[in-house]
Amino acid sequence: MRWTTVVAVWLVVYGAAAVVWRTLTSKTWLDALALAGIVAMSNVVAQWVVSRARRKAAARGD
Repeated sequence: MRWTTVVAVWLVVYGAAAVVWRTLTSKTWLDALALAGIVAMSNVVAQWVVSRARRKAAARGD
C-alpha cells in the first residue's frame, strides 16, 4: 500500500506540474508530459541511490 500511495501522489503532483507547465509556456501536451516524466524518473533514481547508500553504510556500520 505504501508504494501505491506514493505513485498516486506522484501522479497528482507531476500531473498538476504538467498542466501548469502547459498553461504557462504554451508548449504542447507532449512537452509537458515529457517534462513531468523526466522529473518523476529523476526523483525515482535519486531515491534509489539514497536508499542504496544507506544500506551500504549500514552494512559497514557507519
